[in-house]
Amino acid sequence: MKICIITEYFPYSLDFEIKGGVEACAFNESNALSNNHEIIVLTSKEENMPDNYKINDINVFCCGNERSYVQGGSFLNRLSFMKSAINIGKTFNPDIIIGYNFITYPVAWKIAKKIKKPVIARYHDVWIGSWVKNMGITGLFGELLERYVLSRNWDMIIPVSDYTKNNLKKYFSEDKIHTVPNIVDFKQVTSEKYPETTISCVARLVEYKKVDDLIRAIKILKENNHNVKCKIVGSGPLEKKLKSLTKNLDLEDYVEFLGFVEKHDDVLKVINSSQIFCLPSIVEGFGIVVIEAMSCKVPFVAAKIPPVMEASNQKGGLFFEPENSEDLADKIIYLLNNSETYKKLQTEGWEQSQKYSSEYIGIQLEELFKKVMKK
Repeated sequence: MKICIITEYFPYSLDFEIKGGVEACAFNESNALSNNHEIIVLTSKEENMPDNYKINDINVFCCGNERSYVQGGSFLNRLSFMKSAINIGKTFNPDIIIGYNFITYPVAWKIAKKIKKPVIARYHDVWIGSWVKNMGITGLFGELLERYVLSRNWDMIIPVSDYTKNNLKKYFSEDKIHTVPNIVDFKQVTSEKYPETTISCVARLVEYKKVDDLIRAIKILKENNHNVKCKIVGSGPLEKKLKSLTKNLDLEDYVEFLGFVEKHDDVLKVINSSQIFCLPSIVEGFGIVVIEAMSCKVPFVAAKIPPVMEASNQKGGLFFEPENSEDLADKIIYLLNNSETYKKLQTEGWEQSQKYSSEYIGIQLEELFKKVMKK
């Protein structure tokens, strides 16, 4: 099959320069499917990137104005990307077109309708009614866009979790919705443990990731004489606010902001070198980074939300009450004080992480694509 994958961002080398879970999903699935199929990826043209390039057997075409990474806003550049991707995509005449996020779903839809080919939405989370809460006033655009997307007659929707599938049932018949989890498959990294007990966190610095809850938990640990350090990987609009909170809580010697770490291996080394991984986020479609921590045999502490509980199968870590820093601190203390539980979580977490191999997920996707082609 000739498969056209449309993703707003995509890495430009095998160093796997990934900004978030959607981009990781698009890259991993492109790579897995390229073993047996012709893969064309349409993505944004980031700064200093060529018009087109190749990673392994994946042909990547950059669309629209040159721009840097953004999570929200940038309307004109995003519209430029969408218009350019539609014009380029219809020239390839692919067998199937797949959109990977809210900006690329309309692009996939438009291309498919123009060339009369099947179209699929790879769906991560349903945000109807929550856009403004999660993104602020700029979320109004997302709210309108998602309502448009969910009103289209897709040939198939492939959510990353049953949690998302259940939310999609309000808009589509169940026979069109088929859950396939994310691929979490990478070569193991080696790194020494940090000399001091360290909690790592990998997250965009946006409101719904609730990194502030982790910082407040570190304050509680400090007050209870637990000398725990925290390393935060990620960037975003709340970076200054979170650094200010760290300073106000007198935690500058305890919390380190590493910013955006370009190489995926280097992100994994931060996790691998830590004693505990934390994901305080209250909004996730799947929670890839928790599975990555499990694969590194690093127990996690995460907010108790359905997608992460589903992806982990409630193995490999502990869950705390969302937005409750005291409960988060209690769970961290429990892990640090109970070596038998810690070792048990390491073992069961690693075993659970092996269920997301690229070969296994790739076969599931291929079967669904064949099903769509037969319609």
